[in-house]
Amino acid sequence: MILYTALPIELILEGSECERKFRQIELDGVKLLVEATGEEEGRIVQVLSSDPNDFLNPSFQPGQTVKFYSCAAVVD
Repeated sequence: MILYTALPIELILEGSECERKFRQIELDGVKLLVEATGEEEGRIVQVLSSDPNDFLNPSFQPGQTVKFYSCAAVVD
């Protein structure tokens, strides 16, 4: 891939070295991939389900914040 830009490469790649912490959790019977934003909460990144209705549930949409202690299980 070639990136044509007038910005310095350091600016473009800034923050890309940060390791993101993901957890796989089960909330209300639905498996979710969550990025940890704190010790007890995270942001939904992906729904890991084969049921199309789970993707239509607004509480499971990517970007929503969930509390880990309200989850049925942390699959990790």
